[in-house]
Amino acid sequence: MRTPEDVFEDHLRLRIEGRLEDDLSRNYADDVVLLTSNSQMVGHDAIRTSATRLGEQLPEARFKFLSKRVHGPYAFLVWEGRSSNFNAVSGADSFVIRDGKIVFQSIHYLLVDDEALAGIKRG
Repeated sequence: MRTPEDVFEDHLRLRIEGRLEDDLSRNYADDVVLLTSNSQMVGHDAIRTSATRLGEQLPEARFKFLSKRVHGPYAFLVWEGRSSNFNAVSGADSFVIRDGKIVFQSIHYLLVDDEALAGIKRG
């Protein structure tokens, strides 16, 4: 059985490689619960919808993982993403991983344009 660390790292690697379907089949429970500030959904289609939304908001984005933590079945990721459209700042995802699968994920990030990002960095 894979450890939560193994699942978490595999998830991140597959997403950076753009392999959503492989990520879903290997790392997500069929009935995964996804919570965001604007939705609550269940299942692989929830993750697909979220990934599509992120791809539309941040086309051809470059992501940076600022912090990764795993404690028992819990994982936490702090991230940012940059694209020609918007930038994602203050990204934070939480996970619960049981029996080798992600059973819960929450996602939060703030979208800003380049001007707002420059102001954040100055402030």
